[in-house]
Amino acid sequence: MHKPTIVAPGWSHDKAMVASHYWAEEVYVGVPFTSLRMRQNKIYNFDDLKKTVDDLHKNGSKALLTMNIFPRNMDIKIFEKAVEKIADVGADAIIFSDPGTFHIIKKHLPNTPLHLSTQSSTMNYAAVQFWKDMGVKRIVFARELNIEEIKEIREKVPGMEIEVFVHGAMCMSYSWRCLLGDYMSWRPGNKGECSHACRFKYKVRLEEERRPGKLFQLEGDENGSHILSSKDLCTIERLEEILPYVDAIKIEWRSKSEFYVGAIVKAYKHVRDAIIEGKKIDEHVANLVNVIPHRAYREWFLFNKLNEFPEWETPVGSTTLDSAWPLFNRNYFWIFSDKHMEKDGKKYFHIEPKEVITPGMKIKYLSPTKMGELEVLDILDAKGNHVEKAHCNSWEMYILTDIQLEGWEILYA
Repeated sequence: MHKPTIVAPGWSHDKAMVASHYWAEEVYVGVPFTSLRMRQNKIYNFDDLKKTVDDLHKNGSKALLTMNIFPRNMDIKIFEKAVEKIADVGADAIIFSDPGTFHIIKKHLPNTPLHLSTQSSTMNYAAVQFWKDMGVKRIVFARELNIEEIKEIREKVPGMEIEVFVHGAMCMSYSWRCLLGDYMSWRPGNKGECSHACRFKYKVRLEEERRPGKLFQLEGDENGSHILSSKDLCTIERLEEILPYVDAIKIEWRSKSEFYVGAIVKAYKHVRDAIIEGKKIDEHVANLVNVIPHRAYREWFLFNKLNEFPEWETPVGSTTLDSAWPLFNRNYFWIFSDKHMEKDGKKYFHIEPKEVITPGMKIKYLSPTKMGELEVLDILDAKGNHVEKAHCNSWEMYILTDIQLEGWEILYA
């Protein structure tokens, strides 16, 4: 079996490096002004983008640049200026959505591979053949496709690289073509400013056309009735059925932490490699998908066909919905970087903590190669002075632990 690459999110320099250190072969990062995750993108300028791409390459990962907005007339000149600015960044591929932007990218970057985004809703082999003829290297399929349709496309259009989403947030809209944010808050999701309007709180009653006068009251929990909010995608238990038919498996991210990125990449890489090498899956590593905060999981369309769902009569009354919010929260203490300070012959690693950390604390940790528990032995400030604690207002702290660190370990409770 061939080995599909893991494509992971990196919407800041730190997130990109965590994804890379946790063995994602490809990391997608946002280009300023042109990404559908523009609001969450923490790579604010083209110098930061260049540094992120260079550092990914040094660590052995490819950098895929997302330029997948659907621009209006007023946006075309801005888009073309952005393409001109990334001409020397060294991207391994550009992810695009719009046919007009396709021509702009080809004009300025004729030798850079192009990947068609899921936002283009590619759902059949005729469309795949069209884009192959146009010179597109890879297509990120619409999420509505099931595995049988993917198999058929693979057979009918050999040579086209196929990428599918295997984990992460889903959208209530058709292949993420959402207009709800435009109407509710003047935040166009198709231009990178999604306001998550599907997760607003709604009071809803439904009336089915063949049952006039019967109102179905939808009740939620303390967080509201999030009727439009989808569950998260998780396919780790059925990854073996996906791998033979795709060239890349993609992890979605919406404002998630470095903890999320590192844990999910580590889990899927471990399971993928175990399947391909015929080794036993370590359930503790695979279970990292449940360790991170997440909404309820389901497999969504990959293994379900709409015509297999029978229609049934729902009693008149109340239906309690799953919360749109994470099922639980864990303290996430931030990551160690690869920067360190030596004092009294001991190596203290740099951290910018999100939570309070004190000497004597025992905290769970995750690294690219292992996971377990460590104890905090000592804390220094930026000048090398001993301190009693580190917290979210401590901008630069150095921590000594009872295990040997290498950098990029993630601390959580």
